[in-house]
Amino acid sequence: MTLHRTIWLASAAAAALAASPGMAQESRADRRVDVVPYLGIDQVVTAPLKGGGDVLTYTNLTAGITAEVQNGRVEAVIDAQYNHSFGWGSQAVDQDVLSGIASANFNVARGLTFQTGGLASRVRTDGLSGALPQRDTYTSQVWAAYAGPSYTTQLGDLNVNASYRLGYARVDDSVDQNFTGAQPNGSFADSWTHSLLGSVGFSPDTLLPGVGLTASAGYDREDARQLDQRFEDAWGRVDATVPISPTVALVGGVGYEEIKISQRSPLLDEDGLPVIRNGRYVTDDSSPRALVYDFSDIIWDAGVLWRPSRRTSLQAWVGERYGGMTYQGSFLWQGQDSHFALVVFDGIDSFGRVITSNVAALSGSNFDVARNPFTGDITGCAFSVTGGGQCFNDALSGITAANFRYRGVAAQYALRRGQWGWGLGAGYSQRKFITPQGEMVLVRGSRDENWFGNASMTYMFNDRDSLETVAYLNYFDASGGRPDVLNYGAFTSYFKGLSRRLSASASLGLDGVQADDIDTVISALGQVGLRYSF
Repeated sequence: MTLHRTIWLASAAAAALAASPGMAQESRADRRVDVVPYLGIDQVVTAPLKGGGDVLTYTNLTAGITAEVQNGRVEAVIDAQYNHSFGWGSQAVDQDVLSGIASANFNVARGLTFQTGGLASRVRTDGLSGALPQRDTYTSQVWAAYAGPSYTTQLGDLNVNASYRLGYARVDDSVDQNFTGAQPNGSFADSWTHSLLGSVGFSPDTLLPGVGLTASAGYDREDARQLDQRFEDAWGRVDATVPISPTVALVGGVGYEEIKISQRSPLLDEDGLPVIRNGRYVTDDSSPRALVYDFSDIIWDAGVLWRPSRRTSLQAWVGERYGGMTYQGSFLWQGQDSHFALVVFDGIDSFGRVITSNVAALSGSNFDVARNPFTGDITGCAFSVTGGGQCFNDALSGITAANFRYRGVAAQYALRRGQWGWGLGAGYSQRKFITPQGEMVLVRGSRDENWFGNASMTYMFNDRDSLETVAYLNYFDASGGRPDVLNYGAFTSYFKGLSRRLSASASLGLDGVQADDIDTVISALGQVGLRYSF
């Protein structure tokens, strides 16, 4: 009921928009199954323009699959790719990268659906968060997945909803994420999350004149490996909806919430300092579990809902939680061939819960994923003109094992018209860490801030030939002695169909990294390649 509640409400509004008769007819007309496995080979060269360094050359071999299924029972999409890079010379090391996005929605029975999805990507873990991952010495593989059912039905005048989500997140092969001179902050290993949500209520004017009421409850739990950390959040509340016009309603609710975060102590060496192995604290399994955060109190919020049409929805509310004021909201607009979404969020979160929620926010079978042509990585956003897009930039910046107060704003716009496709994602977030008192486990009271932006443009000359341009910007204002990092760049790719199954590509790009006390590094990148689709 933190950021997850905001996303849940925004998703519910988007589902209501998509459920209009016109959208349903379009869905039936678009029933299809499209599965395309492929093999590829390309040559990549990177050359320093500023900051020194060597010219690096790679030969990449790729194997991947794109698939889209849409019918009355299943709506699914997958874009997955394995890439092995053979480096030329001692400085260009061999690399293995698995990256991709998957999302599926199964209509099991009337009112019962099953959703699942996953993400694989690669991130920098040497303190230069957001910078182009060119060497596996400084990178880690990130995995995230979720699965779970949801059920909705109507019992007389009562609307009944229930859902469960199991999530898993993992960071593999982590190097020491503690930048030279920084205070240790630990790094994420893996975690399991559980999210259970249920509600029952009635619409205005059904049981009470002019008022709709909904009683809801939820339970969230995360078990993380580092320091055997555990997060638990149990809540219950009653919400009222009071329409004051055909398009405007006042909304508000009150309830009770209890949040507990606990963990064990790190193992200490002979000098009394925490033992760190591969960038992670070694847990002292014999230590007692200690509370890091303990909140229990009445919660409330009040706001307004504006829905002038089936295509537009605005929700904004203010309330009190965590001992202070909170502000959240969402705005959704669905055009015939475009979509815009804005979300303002505030809650207690972690990397594991954020990244699995981001993956769960993907929906539908109609989103575009831009890949970095030089590394094969996902560039940060999946854009959708039907409202199922999501940006992962923020979640993948500054990965940490700590829980944090998570506040910010994120927006995404997508347009597909004729031969053109456009996408724009941007946002800002602040993480204020929740840490034990009197222990040297994390930087107590510190906070990170992150600004990000992604833009993409595609143009289809015909069914075989296309042009794609992507630009990105990420500024990470780090705490705890780590450097502030600005990463920016752009690339353009041209794809040419040589035959029904064989295509060629050529790309040019520029990537820049600027960090505190480190020389700015600007690199030029080039790529040519071939792909055979089966």
